[in-house]
Amino acid sequence: MKKKFLTAFFVLLVSFGLSALIPDFSALSSAAVSDDDEDDEEEESAAEEDESESSAESSEESASEEGEGEEEEEKAEEDPFAKTAPAKTSKQDDDFVQGGSQSVYPDPEEDDFVVEKREKGVVHRHKEPDLGKVVVSTYLYTEASVRSKKLFELYEKDDLVIIEEVNDFYKVEFLGKEGWVPKDDVRLEKWYTYRLSIELAGGVGGGGGDFKNFDIIGNYTLKLNVAALQDLVVGLEGRALSLDRDNLYYGGGIALRYYIHGLRTRKTRSAITASAGFIGGIEKIADRTRPNGILSFFGGPYASADLDYFFRVWEYIALGVGGNFTYLKMYGSFRGFDRSEQLFQGGAHLSVMFNVMR
Repeated sequence: MKKKFLTAFFVLLVSFGLSALIPDFSALSSAAVSDDDEDDEEEESAAEEDESESSAESSEESASEEGEGEEEEEKAEEDPFAKTAPAKTSKQDDDFVQGGSQSVYPDPEEDDFVVEKREKGVVHRHKEPDLGKVVVSTYLYTEASVRSKKLFELYEKDDLVIIEEVNDFYKVEFLGKEGWVPKDDVRLEKWYTYRLSIELAGGVGGGGGDFKNFDIIGNYTLKLNVAALQDLVVGLEGRALSLDRDNLYYGGGIALRYYIHGLRTRKTRSAITASAGFIGGIEKIADRTRPNGILSFFGGPYASADLDYFFRVWEYIALGVGGNFTYLKMYGSFRGFDRSEQLFQGGAHLSVMFNVMR
């Protein structure tokens, strides 16, 4: 009994001690809740204070920016050399807007910074320079005087580009440099339309029409050309026309030649020529009563068109090659009967032109 009583007393004592040692969890939980509420209230108050401070700072910054913008605009208006210009009130005030009141590119005549003024309305056209050939060994001088400094030695047959003519000297370009050469030592290689020239041409061709007794036509001309204008030449021509070996017709007329302006170089020219005249001859007509046939005059008007290409081989001589077309209408009579025949002829020819007078 005594042992059981001691055991029970010891158990009660231990349980009472344990209950005293265990903390009150409800108090702890309530305290934790109260602490959390206090922390939340402190954070909310701090956030409100931060927001009020940020709003105050933003208002101060906006005010300062507006003040700085107004100051910059005032400075831009006062300073004409400022890089930033004040804002435009409308698009019409902007001179660079398409359709503005002022032109972006000023009139050259109104620009005071142009060194030399040009004549209004005069358009510049490229003028091809003349060529010159050295005929006597000489020098290229720095000035228009034989006492000036010598730039180059010039040998016979050297080609020069003629730039200017002053007194007894030519200003020329040679090997990329400009200088002066005495006129007596240079011969111009320029193509001139000479006042007077003689031209001889000959060629062959074929044709068709009423003439039936030929296969080859020989066409020969001799022209005396007189320059009327720079590119227009009027001439007198003598013409001969042969039909195989049987008959030879001859005559003459007038010719009008035009040197085509766009088809030229320093040494070549292209020309179109139109001519008209009268040509005729004695034709043999076979007859049984006469062993040599009957001689009868047969002739009429002709018209011809030529296209030539001339190459200048020397100052006074030019060679040419070209083509021609000729129309011929001839009339005659035989034993009281009238007859007429026409001929269409085309061919090619070679020519040589001698320039007599410049």
